[in-house]
Amino acid sequence: MTSQGYSPYAYLSGSQSQQQLPTPRPSSTSNSPSSSTYESQGNHLIIGKCMFCKSQLCYPQAVKVFQCVTCDTINDLIPAPGVVPQEPLTLAQIQQALERAEEQRTETGGELDYTELGALLREKMRKFAAFNSIFNSGLPITYEHCGVNLEEARQAFSLLVAMPNSIALAVMTSVEAILKRPGKEIKDKEDLKFIMLMFECPWLTRHRTQQESEYHHNITKRLFTIISNLPSDLHKYLSSWFTNCLSTQIFHNRINFVNKFITQRLSNQQKSTDRNQHIIYQSDPRIQAAARVMHLFFKANQPNEKDLPEFGGKNRSGEDFVIVPFSKDSATKSQKIPIDEYYNMIVDLIELPVDFCAWESRSAMFTFCQYPFLISMGAKMQIMAWDAKRQMEIKMQKTIEALVMQKRLRASENGGDATGITLLTQAELQQAPLLILKVHRNNLIEESLTQLSRNEMDLKKSLRIEFIGEDGVDAGGLRKEWFLLLVRQLFDPQYGMFIYDDQSQYCWFNPASFESLDQFYLVGVVIGLAIYNSTILDLPLPLAVYKKLLNIPVALEDLATFRPDLAKGFDQLLNYEENDVEDVFCLNFVGSYEAYGENVEVPLIPNGDDIPVTNHNKRQYVERYANFIMNKSISDQFESFRRGFYLVCGGHALSLFRPEEIEFLVRGSAEPLDIDQLRSVTVYEGFNDEHEVIKNFWSIFKEFEDKNQRRLLQFITASDRYPATGIANLTFKITCMGSHDSNHYPTTHTCFNQLCLYNYRGRDKLKNMLIRAMNESEGFGVK
Repeated sequence: MTSQGYSPYAYLSGSQSQQQLPTPRPSSTSNSPSSSTYESQGNHLIIGKCMFCKSQLCYPQAVKVFQCVTCDTINDLIPAPGVVPQEPLTLAQIQQALERAEEQRTETGGELDYTELGALLREKMRKFAAFNSIFNSGLPITYEHCGVNLEEARQAFSLLVAMPNSIALAVMTSVEAILKRPGKEIKDKEDLKFIMLMFECPWLTRHRTQQESEYHHNITKRLFTIISNLPSDLHKYLSSWFTNCLSTQIFHNRINFVNKFITQRLSNQQKSTDRNQHIIYQSDPRIQAAARVMHLFFKANQPNEKDLPEFGGKNRSGEDFVIVPFSKDSATKSQKIPIDEYYNMIVDLIELPVDFCAWESRSAMFTFCQYPFLISMGAKMQIMAWDAKRQMEIKMQKTIEALVMQKRLRASENGGDATGITLLTQAELQQAPLLILKVHRNNLIEESLTQLSRNEMDLKKSLRIEFIGEDGVDAGGLRKEWFLLLVRQLFDPQYGMFIYDDQSQYCWFNPASFESLDQFYLVGVVIGLAIYNSTILDLPLPLAVYKKLLNIPVALEDLATFRPDLAKGFDQLLNYEENDVEDVFCLNFVGSYEAYGENVEVPLIPNGDDIPVTNHNKRQYVERYANFIMNKSISDQFESFRRGFYLVCGGHALSLFRPEEIEFLVRGSAEPLDIDQLRSVTVYEGFNDEHEVIKNFWSIFKEFEDKNQRRLLQFITASDRYPATGIANLTFKITCMGSHDSNHYPTTHTCFNQLCLYNYRGRDKLKNMLIRAMNESEGFGVK
């Protein structure tokens, strides 16, 4: 197979080519720095890897340079000498060239002539070494500093991008030539300055014509290919620079840049064929390269997290979690952008169940489930629902087989003929795919726990609730009511399972709870069931809970979320710079918590009550104390909680989610309410959208401040949030209670998201009735 590029020979070492070649043996004559090299018997061919896309290739042993047939990049096996100009390009040089062009126009009276500027750019950007040296910051390269004066580079590029096309051509032809033939393998952190400069290049995002778009797309795919195949230690530098050197807006722009590239390639594939599109994208190395580049930006957005295993869900004890060390300089870095900024809506259109199965089987093919941050939360929920349905169908089949076997055994015991029993009755078939709980309202927790424990193998079935002694078929309303009542009791402060912080309005596990660990197990099961049954729960649990569930380390910023006063005290201690910490703070290595009015102290280290906190060990004290609060003191309670949660949600589908996405699934979205969108999905009974009462209602709803809007939504739906997938997925109903005016307050059926209104005369009366009802209501009635 002869390439069409620089060298006369380049062979792809695929299955066919390997069949044509004798078995290779190690070659001692090759100087290739990037591969283990072999000499093919008789043909004098060696097998190595492209320096830039890492494809396995065959090429003649004698050549010193070859062109990869996969990425089309020219590989120099002997690095080309890197010549750096004595004066690398600077912003001042560009400004001086522009000033001379302006002076020349003034003298001649003609048009601006940028010939000198174009020549300057071609000279200073001619080769990789030269381009890599432009806009040098003069600072040493560290994880915090990339060695490039990025602000100067942006100012320079902003001047150049406004110039005629000849200037763009001067820059982009140099860029294209370097990417086609870098001249050396990129394996040193000093070489990464070129990568950072390429992301600043404004022309790559310009798509004014089809030809320009294709040209820049081809340059971008070369760039992404090189970046994606860099050594892991260089990836760490790039990810750190994306965190430390980019503002939030620029970071956002970079995410859009990569996502647009993925969108363009997927869209082109969908235009070319409607069938087997998953086969096309799985075999497209450019999409895989872009996904890897996006992963670097994703890691840069999670500065407090460590590398995690590919599959989540493995149970580990609380002691395995670590507190990310607090740094006074970098502080506890937070995310630059929310997770939904990474979503690519075109990715949602592929056959995700097929993609999920390939990923789950650890296929060698590329899958988007390897990079789940590209998949929207709604699409992940569809995957989870598909996976749950698949698991439930398996369980249903096993249940049916077990029931048939039981009927045969009973028939045999009664002396009948069991061989003819192969079918179930219609009632038995209807109950097979369901998990039915029959409970009394006055013994809800104990009976729910008993039945859930007895049916652990059926928790992924669709849930149905029957309240004993009450009529009614569960069409979703009884199930929601069961969730609401159960959560209300389990999280009641009087019940003692959780501790509430008045300032943050969050709760945390009570290390001194008298309740059995089975109750915490029940809470985990309930949350898992709520996810599987698409029920929003008003749970004031902080994000740290969901981080711990997914085995993601918690940080001090997580502690600050639900214990702000304690975190503030830690911050004051860490930032205190005098040497009299021991005298000022008077602390020992002791942690404490309140147990029903009494203070319980626990040494954080052996003999901690005799070891004072000083300026030298204060960081250790803070980390030990935070770890005590968030991990060690509640390890038993949390492990029971985790066991219950994973009993329902355990599986590979869960590991596609981020902690904040799990929180959204449980609590719903905290985004501002879109009243117009809510109105568009509302169903009316006895009213219509043009009725005066309805017009007044929506007018009042929109007039409320956010706090009262959420209070009204909670009055109607039992949650002040809408579903994580949006208001469009919320059922909302308004019912007319009669054609007459009334002094009765509005009522709600929160199990059905239903508001019942009378035909109130006048807007003011309706507003007063709503305010009184939503402020004084509790549960299903009025105080």
